[in-house]
Amino acid sequence: MVHSPFVLVVLDGFGFRKELTGNAIVQAKKPFFDHILKTYPFCLLEASGAAVGLMQHQVGNSQVGHLTLGAGRVVPSDLVRINKSIDDGSFFSNKTVVESFTQLRNNGKTVHLMGLLSDAGVHSYNKHLYAFLKVARDVGVENVMIHAFLDGRDTLQRSAPIFLNELESQCKQIGVGTLGSIHGRYFAMDRDKHWDRTRAVYESLTQKQQTQFDSWQSALDYYYGDGITDEFIPPTQLNTMQLIRENDGVVFFNFRPDRARQLACVFVDEQFVDFDRRFILLSFFITMTNYDNSLKTKTVIEPQRINNTLKEVLSAHDKTIFAIAETEKYAHVTYFFNGLKEEPVALETRVLIASHTHRDFVNEPCMSANTITDKVITELNRNNISFYLINYANADMVGHSGNFEATVDAIECLDEQLVRLWHAVQKNNGIMCITGDHGKAEQMIDAKTGEPFTAHTTNPVYFIVLSDDIRKTDLATLKELADVAPWILKQMRVPIPKEMQR
Repeated sequence: MVHSPFVLVVLDGFGFRKELTGNAIVQAKKPFFDHILKTYPFCLLEASGAAVGLMQHQVGNSQVGHLTLGAGRVVPSDLVRINKSIDDGSFFSNKTVVESFTQLRNNGKTVHLMGLLSDAGVHSYNKHLYAFLKVARDVGVENVMIHAFLDGRDTLQRSAPIFLNELESQCKQIGVGTLGSIHGRYFAMDRDKHWDRTRAVYESLTQKQQTQFDSWQSALDYYYGDGITDEFIPPTQLNTMQLIRENDGVVFFNFRPDRARQLACVFVDEQFVDFDRRFILLSFFITMTNYDNSLKTKTVIEPQRINNTLKEVLSAHDKTIFAIAETEKYAHVTYFFNGLKEEPVALETRVLIASHTHRDFVNEPCMSANTITDKVITELNRNNISFYLINYANADMVGHSGNFEATVDAIECLDEQLVRLWHAVQKNNGIMCITGDHGKAEQMIDAKTGEPFTAHTTNPVYFIVLSDDIRKTDLATLKELADVAPWILKQMRVPIPKEMQR
C-alpha cells in the first residue's frame, strides 16, 4: 500500500528566543533551517506552564511536552495533582502513606525518604518531601532518614547549598528528619542501565562507607574544590547516616518514572541479576507515582486514564505508525506520547537507537542523530508508513552540559539531519512538520550570573510545516502543544475525537 507520509519531527530542547547572547540556536550555522523559516509557514507554540499542565510560569520538560503532543489536550501533570492534594489536605490522610508509616512506628523502624532535592518540578518537587515529613511527624514516626539526590541539571550547577539549607530549616521547623547522604543525580537517576552508577548508590544506601563527611557543607566544599558540580557528586554518606535495613520503609518521592525506576528495581525486584546485591526485605517501598507495572511498590497517586491519543486515533483508522528515538528519549516517543501507556498501539512500529554512553555529550554532540536519520530514510523509501514520529535529542542533551560550543555543534548537526530528511520526505510526496517539546538550547548562559545555564526555559517552540499546500492561515488555530495532534488529524483527514476538541 502506498502512503503519502506525514512526518512529525520533535527537536528536543529547541526553543525560540530573539536574543543573541547565549543562544546556541541563533549562533549556529544552519542554512537549511534558516531557509525553511523564509520559505514555509510557521508559528510559535507555548510549551511551558499551564499550557502543558504544569504550574504557571514553570519551565516545560520532555515528559509533559510529549504527553501533551500525543494527547492533543492539556493533561494535568502529576506535579499539579500532588500539589493540589497537599494544598487541600488530602495528601496528609492518604491511606497508603498513613498506614505504612503507622506500621513502621509500631515496629520502631526507620522511614527513608529519597529523591531529587529540587524546586524545578521536572522529576520532583521539594514541597513533596516536606509533606512526607509532616505525615511522619503527625503519625509519630521518630526515625526519618533523608537521602538527597542533587540536581544541578534542571537547576543551577552549584545550587545544592540553597536546597540543603532549606531542607535543614524544614526538618527543624517540622520537628523530624535527618539528612544521611547526598548523591548526584548522574548516579542516582540513571535510566540507561549504567549499572555501575546505580550500584554505587544502592551500596551507599545499604552499606557503611569507609569515608563519611561530618556535614554536607564539608562534602560540597571538597567536591566543588575538585571541580565536581551537583549532578556528578558521587554517593556520599554523612556521619549522621543510618543505613537502609531489614523491615525499614522507603519512600521514593520523585514523581517522574523514567529516571526513578532503575534504582527502584534494585530494591524491589527479588530476581534482580544485573549486579550482585544483598536483597533487603523492606516493610514497604512507596513511590509517588506508578514507575512501572512490573515493580512491586505502593503508590501515592494513581495513573490518569488518557484515551484517544493521536496514535490511538490514527491506528483506529488503519494508519501505520513509526516512532523512533535514541535511548535518552525513547520513553518520550513511546510511553509519554502514548498517554502514559507502555504498550504500542496496533500498527505501530517502534525503533530504539542506542545512545552513546558518555557522561555528557560534549565530545559527541551529534549523538545518534545520523543513525536515526538513516533508519527513517530507509523506511520512507519503503513507502508503507502513514505517520512518523521522530525525536532528535541533541539540543536538549548537549544543552544540559552547559557547554555553548558543543551545543552550537549539536544544532549544526541537526540542520544536516533535517535537510536529509526533507529530501526523502519530498521524494515520497509527504508533509514534514518540525516542532520542539520545550526550550533549552536557545539559552545557554545565565543572564544574571554569566555562568552556564543548564536548565530548561519557558520559551515557546517552533511549529514549521514543510509543504507547498499549507499556508500561514492554516496555522491560525495553533497556539500551544496541545493543538498539534488535532491539527495533524485534520490534515490527514481523520476525525478529531471529542477529547481533543476545545
